[in-house]
This record gives sequence, structure tokens and C-alpha cells, in this order.
Amino acid sequence: MTMPPRIDAVQESERKYTAGDGQQLPDLSDLPGVGGHPEPELQQLSARYYDTDDLRLLRAGITLRRREGGHDAGWHTKLPAGTDTRTEVRFPLGADTDRPPAELLALLRGVRRARPVALAAVLDTQRWRHRLIDEEGRGLAEIVVDDVAATREEGSEPQRWREIEVELASGGTELLDAVEERLIAAGIERAPSPSKLHRALADLLPAEEQVPGPAGHLRDYLRGELRTLELAEIGVRRDAPDAVHSMRKALRRIRSALQTYAGTFAIDDGLVEELRWTGRKLSPSRDLEVQWERIVGRIEEVPVVAQREAIRARVDEYFSARSDAARLEAVAALDSDRYAALLEALDALIDGLAAGTVGSGPGRERRQVRPKDLDRALARLAKKVSRRVRHAGEAATHAERDELVHRARKGAKRMRYAIEVLRPLHRKRAERALDHFDDFQDLLGEFQDSVVAREHLLDMVSEQDHTAESSFGLGIVYQRELEAGEEQVAQLERAWKRARRAAKPLWK
Repeated sequence: MTMPPRIDAVQESERKYTAGDGQQLPDLSDLPGVGGHPEPELQQLSARYYDTDDLRLLRAGITLRRREGGHDAGWHTKLPAGTDTRTEVRFPLGADTDRPPAELLALLRGVRRARPVALAAVLDTQRWRHRLIDEEGRGLAEIVVDDVAATREEGSEPQRWREIEVELASGGTELLDAVEERLIAAGIERAPSPSKLHRALADLLPAEEQVPGPAGHLRDYLRGELRTLELAEIGVRRDAPDAVHSMRKALRRIRSALQTYAGTFAIDDGLVEELRWTGRKLSPSRDLEVQWERIVGRIEEVPVVAQREAIRARVDEYFSARSDAARLEAVAALDSDRYAALLEALDALIDGLAAGTVGSGPGRERRQVRPKDLDRALARLAKKVSRRVRHAGEAATHAERDELVHRARKGAKRMRYAIEVLRPLHRKRAERALDHFDDFQDLLGEFQDSVVAREHLLDMVSEQDHTAESSFGLGIVYQRELEAGEEQVAQLERAWKRARRAAKPLWK
């Protein structure tokens, strides 16, 4: 198996505005930090946008296009990255005008559910480009006035509109705010659509549906986490920082919600095992990332400075080889039919919660789920975590204790995510409980990281052909991790009592 490519991308920060026919830019010459009056440059752009037949990319806030003209012609995929910010992945045009690059299709495999893409719309744009520069000629921002003609089908009448985009270069958000103030004063408002394609195809998108009651709370929670999962998966394929962590967290949140409330809603618990399988396939990659950074930080605590360089070289060698292998395993899992089936099953569950069909079927009488049913499920989970914490304190050996603390940590995570589902029902009480659970999970996470670090350190020490000097230094790091773990476990029972006390009003 070959290593998947690490795909480069750029971050864009921009805002879009709607302008009327013939409406022009106001004077921008005296904006903060801007030197001189920006001179316009005319560009002719043509972009072909691709999507699945049910517009899955657009529904996820993603666009895939082939654009000709302008300074960045090529294949582009734009991904949500926060307010006013997107990540753009670029590939050269190539000879094939109608088939997106295989690398981009692989990147979007999960969000498109492995479905093929086809031409969705063609957008032709006449663009007046204005560059804002400082006194030394450095680019601060780019402002464009676009006259757009969007065509869905060949020969159809195009939609036409004018819009303005403001994109940062080296300037800060204060420049974006200053430009926006000037535009609004001229009667130019923020665009309601996040992209040109969204405006062109908006009437084809399904309307947002509100689902009342507990089923709606669970459905909205699962839908939000599934969207996070899809975007994080793209990051894993790109080898983006923290992407594996984000994906594992979304998987855990979905799994925890299902484990806690599956009985209440009569949800098929087979989904839990599939979520657990995916998380296990991602775990080595994330755990190695965390432990590499952790142990490198510990090296600074070795008292003999001369030993640190040898220890660092040994640590880097150990983690580098294992990290590459773990990434291969993670991406292979994301390419599997098993993961694709999991995504389809989650789609079906969310649709079923919206339609009121989850848990119904031949021979099964459907029961209306009430808010107190969710509260009771949370109370049962709290009793389970209490038992695990108590048993950890009674453990006869360190190995037994470490395993029991790990089980308590998993139960506490599940409980924390279950509380998140209840947030719309008990907002203030849930927020107060979540604050305490953050502290409790930080304690348990630090303990578990110290346990795993010790395992890696023992593996490193056991390897042959290394100097005694580096082995001695790793022994010092091991002792520090042992002390760190003991510091955390000494606080375990007291911290759990605080967290449980904060959560108890949710089910009383």
C-alpha cells in the first residue's frame, strides 16, 4: 500500500455582498493602511461546477469546479473553515475538461457517499478586480465586482446578478470591517447565499425541517456531528493538523448518544459497533500524534542538556515510522465499503428520526418518547460511572487500577456527550454540568496519556542498538510520567463527585 498524497491547500478569508444592476464600488482610497486608489483590472472567468445528483457537496457547503481565466485557473475544491473563511484545494487544469482529478474525488469520497459527480451548473463571470495595497506596494486585500451569468442546462436561460467579494491578502479583519462599513453606507448588503453556486441552485436544495420533541433534539445533534465527521474526514485525507482528533471526537459523540439513548428510541445498536470499529482504525494515528508531542515536551525535563539531543533523535525515529503506518491504515479504512455503509446507515437514522419511523416496524408498537425518558437514561449512565470510579479506588494492583480508570474515562465521555444532547431541554443546568465534566475529563485524559506514554517509553527502551545515554534519559522521562499519573488518580474520586453533583439536577 502506497502512502496517500499530502494535499496542499490555501486559506481564504472573504465576504460576499449583493449589488444592484449598475451599482458600483464606493471610494476606497482612504481606507486604513491603504495607499492610493485601487486601479481595476478586467477578467473573464468561466467555471464548471460538479456535484452529485442530490447535491451532497453543496448541502455540505463544499464546491468542486473547473475554472478558466484569471490568475488562479484550475480545478478547485472549497471547504468550510469557519466564519468568512474557507480552505481551497487547487489542482492544475490538465487536458481532461469534464472529469475532476481523481485526487479531488478521493478527497470528497465520504461527503459524496462515493456517488459519481456530474456537471451541475456553468457560471460565466465578468470581473472587475481591484487590489488594495499599502504604501510599500504589498497586497492587503482584493475587491472584485462580478457580473454573473449562471446556466444549469445547455440552452437554458441564464440567471444573472451582480455581487461584490472582498478577500483578504495580508490585511487584517479590521480592513474587512472598514470595507464593509463603506459598502453598507453605499447601500450594498451582505449576500444571503454563501457561494455563487448556492445562489444558482438554491431552489433545488431541500427546505430545513424542524422536528419537535426529544427525537428532534437527537436528530439535530446527530446531524451536526455527522457534518463535522464529513469535514474532518477530508482533513484526515489531506493529513491536516488535528483532523484525526476532530474525526474521532465526532465518532465518539455519535456513538455515545446512541449508546445512551438507543433503548429509549429503539435504535439498532449495530451502528455502535461500526462507529467503534472506525474509531479504532483512526486511534493509532491520533494516539501517536499526541504521544510524540507529549514525550518531546518531557525531554526538556531531562537534567543533562547533552542527553536531550540523543533522546530526541531516538523518539523521532520511533514515532515517525509508526505514524506513517498508522496513516495508511486510517485512510484505507475511510476508503472501505464498511465505512461507506456506516455513513449511509447514519443518513437513514437521521432521516428516520425526522420522519418518526425510527423504532417502528412489524410487531412493534411505536411509543412517544418524552423528555424524562432521556433524563432517566442519563441517570442510569451516571450510576455505571460511579461504580467504575469506586472499583478503581479498590483495585489490588496498578495494572488493574489503570484499566478501571480507563473504563471510568470512557463512561464519563459517554455521559458528557449524552448531556450535550439534553442541552436544548435543560440549557443552564446542562451548561453547568458540562463545565464540571470538562474538568473531570481533563484529569482522566491526563492520566490515560501518562499510561500510554509509559508503554511507548518501555518499547523504546527495549529496542536494540541504542546508546545507554539515551536509555537512561528515557528512564527519567518514564519516572516523570509515572508521577504525573499518580497525581491525577489521587484526585479521581473527589473530581467525580463534583461532576456527578453538577449533573444530578438533570434527572432529579
